[in-house]
Amino acid sequence: MNKKAFFLFLLFVSCGVSQEEMDLLKQENLRLKQEVGDLKQNTQLLLQINEKSPVLLADTEVREVESSINGQRYQIKVKFPKGYFESSQKYPVLYVTDAETNFGGVSYIVQRLIKDRLIPPILVVGIAYHTDYKNFYRLRSRDLTPVEMPHLTLGGKLIPGPTGGANLFADFMEKELFPFIAQEYRVVPDDKTLYGHSYGGLFGRFILVNRPRLFNRYLLLSPSFWFNEDMMLRAIDTSQVHFNDTRLYMGSGSDEVRIDDLQIAFMQKLKEKEDKGISFLSEILENETHRTVFGRGFTNGMRFLFTE
Repeated sequence: MNKKAFFLFLLFVSCGVSQEEMDLLKQENLRLKQEVGDLKQNTQLLLQINEKSPVLLADTEVREVESSINGQRYQIKVKFPKGYFESSQKYPVLYVTDAETNFGGVSYIVQRLIKDRLIPPILVVGIAYHTDYKNFYRLRSRDLTPVEMPHLTLGGKLIPGPTGGANLFADFMEKELFPFIAQEYRVVPDDKTLYGHSYGGLFGRFILVNRPRLFNRYLLLSPSFWFNEDMMLRAIDTSQVHFNDTRLYMGSGSDEVRIDDLQIAFMQKLKEKEDKGISFLSEILENETHRTVFGRGFTNGMRFLFTE
């Protein structure tokens, strides 16, 4: 035993502290050290985000909207179509979840599709949190899932993060974000598209059936229908929703296994309803995984949604 350890031992003995209590104090000390380390790392990441971001996207701006509904401050990323500032035209809006990670990719594909006249000029609005990677995943888990799940697992692994905030997130969009965008930008009020991938696709499915008037176009990739024992798949059986001039594209990769099976089952149930108010296309894209499905799926989806 070294001198420092021996001194600590004598100190604990003289204070009447048991070995068990000493071990608990050591564990608590280690936990606090870990928390301090995490805070330092997160602080460094935020400094890099705020001060050292080396890339700017052309024709974009960033705004902030603080929600009084769920208390979250959102970073709103806006991509303008070419000619926006030289015209008085109003534009459809594409709302993008998970903009922390996919705003750049979405904006580039939209730009290419507009240039080739495959879709009309649109405004892209991304919803982000302006935080580090770890907190981003916690916050998206909260906002994009429909019910609270205290012990959420996937493939036997525990998935961290709160759940069940989809209704509040939808309220934020309808009552705070939509009015903000309508006030600040020239938009077509009744032409809104929602894009979501994975949990974002789950959220889109939740909105489609529970609050279908929020959007008239939906582009949902690899939706997490497995959530809460396939609850979003089962709910379509009892849903009394009726659509009105709605378009839906849903895509997943052939290498996703369970997700594409659940997508097929959902679309079959939707087809059986024979609702004339919705037009939809479902694709299982060959050789694509949960992550690689984005490029082809998003491109195909946008072309379908805006084909008259």
